[in-house]
Order: sequence, then C-alpha cells, then structure tokens
Amino acid sequence: LRRALDNGEFHLVYQPQVDLRSGRILHAEALVRWHNPQLGEMRPDRFIDLAETTGDIIRIGNWVLQEACAQMRRWREQGLPIQRIAVNVSYRQFTGDNLGDSVRRALAEADLPGHALELELTERVLVDDTPDTLEVFDQLRLLGVQLSIDDFGEGYSALNYLRRLPIHALKLSQSFLKGVPGKPSDVAICQAVAGIAQSLGLGMVAEGVESEAQRDFLLRLGVNVGQGFLFAPGLLPGEFAKRVAAQQDVA
Repeated sequence: LRRALDNGEFHLVYQPQVDLRSGRILHAEALVRWHNPQLGEMRPDRFIDLAETTGDIIRIGNWVLQEACAQMRRWREQGLPIQRIAVNVSYRQFTGDNLGDSVRRALAEADLPGHALELELTERVLVDDTPDTLEVFDQLRLLGVQLSIDDFGEGYSALNYLRRLPIHALKLSQSFLKGVPGKPSDVAICQAVAGIAQSLGLGMVAEGVESEAQRDFLLRLGVNVGQGFLFAPGLLPGEFAKRVAAQQDVA
C-alpha cells in the first residue's frame, strides 16, 4: 500500500449522480480503485481503513483530489455539462493535513471554480469541534466548495453542528435504503433524514439506489438526486463522458 501511489497503481472511476426523475447525469463522484500486480484488484473496503491507520490516506487523498479536479477540467474542455465532481475526504485527511491549501492548489491547477468541487465528509469531522477544524471549514467556505456529510445517520449524527457549519447537503446511506420500501424501520430512518435535510434547507443525495421501487420511494420523499447500480456503477472517464454526451444528443 505504501508503494502503490509511487508505482501508479491507483486509478479513479466516476459514478454518476443523476436526476431521479429523468435519469439525467448531473454530477460525478470520484471513487478510488487500487490494482496491484500481485494482489489484483483491491476493493476500497479492503484498503481504505488500513490507509487511515497508517496515515497513507493523506497522500492518497491528495492524489484523488488533484486527479478528480484535473478530470473535471478535461470534461469541461469537452463541453460536457457536468455541474460538479464529488470527492471523499477522510477524517485523518481533514485533521492531519492542511486541507484548505490542498483544495486551493487542486482547484488552481485545474483552473476550476470552487463550486465545481464537492467534498464528502464523515460525521466524525462534525464533532471534532476544535479551532483547527473550524478554520478548515472557514477556508473551504471562502473557496466556495460544496460540503456534504456522507452516510449521514450511521455514525455520530451531530445534529447541533449541521446548523453551525457550512454544510450544503446530506447523503442518505445505502445501508438505510437497502430495506426500502418493505422494511418499516428503514423507511422511518429515511423519512427522518429527509425531514432533517428539508427542515434545514440542505440538499440530499441517496446512494445505493438499485431498484425502481427505491427510486419511486425517494421521489415521494422529496429526494431528487441519487446514485447506484440502477443507473451505473463507477465508470472510467471515457465511458462517463460518452454517457453524458449521449444525453446531449437526445436533448
């Protein structure tokens, strides 16, 4: 893992975030993949936690940020109407690195405006209420970067912090969506999270949408943006661009 970045073993795929009603691609989420010559294709759940423990996630995360912004720039140069690209930021990366400077540099190198980038944070970041954390939030706010909370409700659910920090959106975890619409407890949790987002004026994205029944449920709930295998898995940049271009041809 420590040699993987220097050996060029990481690459990104991009999962479409779509308008649930029309299926049109609005945004992209960058997802890191690791292919090792000896170990083969390694799933993120096999190596991300380890990278967090060793601290390698900081270097990996910075590479993902730069590569995703560079790809977004290439798509814009092709005239593709992708509104923004989302990148996951780990707790270790947020607290252990000068994230504001890294984001500013990645945006500048790709010549992107801040609103073209979304950072997906974990709930743990919210409860780390230190002056350093608040300063990073302030830097990101000034850059105009969009901030969302990934897998909201799975961890700390620090509701008090949602009204104090510059959060723009919540992501509804696929673990809650999995039982929808047949499991009452999952339905109730999805309704509660959607209610929180709507009451606070936050956007909402559902991840792990795999069936038409789930899509219909989300639309009735007032959730308009989602991602998942119902629409597409993570795609290589060329395939992602091809799908967006096909939308334009239809329009």
